[in-house]
Amino acid sequence: MKKITWVLFSALLWIMPISAQQVSIVDSFNAQQLVEDNLVEGCVEISNISSPVNGNVNGFASYGYFERAGSNFPFESGIVLSTGNVSSGGNVINGAILNEGELNWGTDSDLEAATGVNNLFNATAIQFDFVSVTNQIQFNYILASEEYFANFPCLYSDGFAFLIREAGTNNPWQNIALVPGTTVPVNTSTVHDEIPGFCAAENQQFFDGYNMGDTNFNGRTE
Repeated sequence: MKKITWVLFSALLWIMPISAQQVSIVDSFNAQQLVEDNLVEGCVEISNISSPVNGNVNGFASYGYFERAGSNFPFESGIVLSTGNVSSGGNVINGAILNEGELNWGTDSDLEAATGVNNLFNATAIQFDFVSVTNQIQFNYILASEEYFANFPCLYSDGFAFLIREAGTNNPWQNIALVPGTTVPVNTSTVHDEIPGFCAAENQQFFDGYNMGDTNFNGRTE
């Protein structure tokens, strides 16, 4: 069995496990509690859990635990990695632009390399080592973003990366959060509808829609 390092990154992102109801988000869990209790299932040994970059630099939590509650959100529960105050993603309806976070809350070079997008900021990362008795891993996620507004998908790239490599090595990180059947990283520029007059659709079969009502974000992937 190999010991593997996982790194989950968000950069300008909400993620994953009539509806006026919102998902319920709790921001009081630390990274270890989120991973051990809400992310990993099965016979897996977890160690070295940390969050090297997150919203604490700006005075709020940018990761947390969510439950579907009374909403129609596709996942029953899971974790959220955000580029702002994680609680703003749900709990109560908020029609204002979600734009928390200052420029001093920076990025991570591994994230930029994986997504192919430079000059990112407001990144959130959770990383850990794991040993599994199986030779396969699987995870479900959704990318939701404020950058699905107007022509923003043609200009900006909110994204997500799930990086993996053998622990204790300097092997290149492998991003397994890709558009299915491609080597294209998932972000708001690579998964969106046509924006008439601005840019063509990109992998629109994986775009779920705008203003779904169960979170406070403008759009999301399936």
